[in-house]
Amino acid sequence: MERVSGIDVSRWQGVVQWEQVAAAGHRYAIVRATIGDSYTDPRFFANWDGARDAGLLVSAYHVIAPKVSAEVQMAAFFNVLDDRISDLPLVVDVERDDGVEPATITQCVRDCLREIEVREARRPIIYTARWYWNRFIQSSKEWQAYDLWVASYTSEPLLPRDWNTWRFWQYSQSGTVPGSGSKATDLNWFSGTYDDLLAYAGTAPAARAAAVSGWRMQVVIPKLNVRSGPGLTYKDVGDLHEGDMVEVRRLAGKDVWVQIEPGRWVAYALKDESPYMVLLPPEEPKSAV
Repeated sequence: MERVSGIDVSRWQGVVQWEQVAAAGHRYAIVRATIGDSYTDPRFFANWDGARDAGLLVSAYHVIAPKVSAEVQMAAFFNVLDDRISDLPLVVDVERDDGVEPATITQCVRDCLREIEVREARRPIIYTARWYWNRFIQSSKEWQAYDLWVASYTSEPLLPRDWNTWRFWQYSQSGTVPGSGSKATDLNWFSGTYDDLLAYAGTAPAARAAAVSGWRMQVVIPKLNVRSGPGLTYKDVGDLHEGDMVEVRRLAGKDVWVQIEPGRWVAYALKDESPYMVLLPPEEPKSAV
């Protein structure tokens, strides 16, 4: 099975040198944002921006506090996210019981998932471990609709009873990662190739990503900024010029943004302005003579 490496981080990793993380071969970062309704990770904003600027695919996770209503928790989570666009689906971290009965925890998890689905129009990922899930969450077929990020520090992942496969596997909580400010960093695998990860990522489902496979765009204005993510708030990382041709990897953003390489995006069109590029179909293969 092919796998893609990534890390998840919080304030415990201190200041992360994200360029070093990317150079070491990690391709995504899942960043802690919030816990319950009153805690924001103090390194969230720096980690999100640093990982994105280094070209990693980025997502955020929220730690569910089962004593707090889902509506209140999710309001806090999305307030911190603000207008940030997550490449990978958002994550709910299910690992606290806080002395609450399983039925109450289960309903809180269910409500948090639904709140995210309404706001994001895509299903979030569930992060958990088998020991916790099997003890504190009531079993149901509904959980199989959500991708699993399993914490299992074993030679092969031990899955909670409601799944028979995993999307992400946190296989170590004590990894050494160049650029991390801590000697102990969580290490993860994505199940699939990097192309599979790109198709899975972003606001576009795999079918939409496949629909633009092989398509190209040509710049039709004098200069076009290249940014590290799909929006004007992302870092300027270069320029394209009139006549330049690029391959389309994904489409995303509140307007229309085109990913041309990992961590490199350009605007196709903003608001009601004319397009900055023209879309060209895949080239027909040349016949052998």
